[in-house]
Amino acid sequence: MRLGGHRGALLALALLAALPHPAHAAEALVTVQGDNAVEVVDLDAAKVVRRIPVSGSPAGIALSPDRDTAYVTRPDLPGLAVIDLKTDTVVQDLTLPGGPLGIGVNPRAGTVYVADWYASRVLVLRPESGRLVADGEIAVGKSPSGLAVTPDGATLLVANREADSVSVVEIAARKEVARIPVGKHPFGLTLDAEGRRAYTANVTGDDVSVIDVAARREVGRVKTGDRPYVVALTGGRGFVTDQYANSVTAFDLATLAPLRAIDVGDHPEGVGATRDGRFLYVANWGSNTLSVIDAATLQVVREIPTGDGPRAFGDFLR
Repeated sequence: MRLGGHRGALLALALLAALPHPAHAAEALVTVQGDNAVEVVDLDAAKVVRRIPVSGSPAGIALSPDRDTAYVTRPDLPGLAVIDLKTDTVVQDLTLPGGPLGIGVNPRAGTVYVADWYASRVLVLRPESGRLVADGEIAVGKSPSGLAVTPDGATLLVANREADSVSVVEIAARKEVARIPVGKHPFGLTLDAEGRRAYTANVTGDDVSVIDVAARREVGRVKTGDRPYVVALTGGRGFVTDQYANSVTAFDLATLAPLRAIDVGDHPEGVGATRDGRFLYVANWGSNTLSVIDAATLQVVREIPTGDGPRAFGDFLR
């Protein structure tokens, strides 16, 4: 995993983290892998305001249904950190097998699903008395990465990078019930708000697969820049980070036509839209910044410095 850089601000950020803070405003929770931390970015102030130490090269992130708890994968431990966002403290450390990277949360039950990058399984962690408890695993395709759960909590979708497919898992039965062929090496997987369509960023195919969830089939492709990674949706448009092109490709969700390539920082990875849909935040792993995109004008309006190696792979805005 990539390490190094951006050490000078550690003392100031540690002092900031020790101060009491009010109920959260709009925030980004950014895994900075090289600095072994999760940084809290105040989106209105456009700056890092707190830092939470998390060892093990944190990468993937997901939030509890009430948005008060963050779950962070630690591929180099390997394991998972549970963070209480009211106090900005790690309240539980779990050691997990294999290579935990992608992560998702059931919006109804609060169950946490972790993709084991080195195997063909998703690990299941059940919330119990304020803690997570290991609760078995579900067999899926090879090298699972991006995860998403439908809004009704009934179906888990898993992007299988080395199997060029998406697993459809019936959660009640804890069983894969379908496998949908998609593009080459799908990584990030994103569902629309209704759970009707899913979008996979196909890393070596340089495109996005569009899936009809109910029909369990691919219904379209969108051409992207070089090495697409994660997709975000807002305002009738899709936005996909192009790692090797240092850009975000915007496309129309109705026609699937590409609209524009938006230049951002070096090696963009995680991307997410704000609650009001006005802005997108892009974690640039190579340049240690967040690019802020105006969703209406498709322009970058600000760059926010971060620690070393921001990834923010998953659900990182609240």
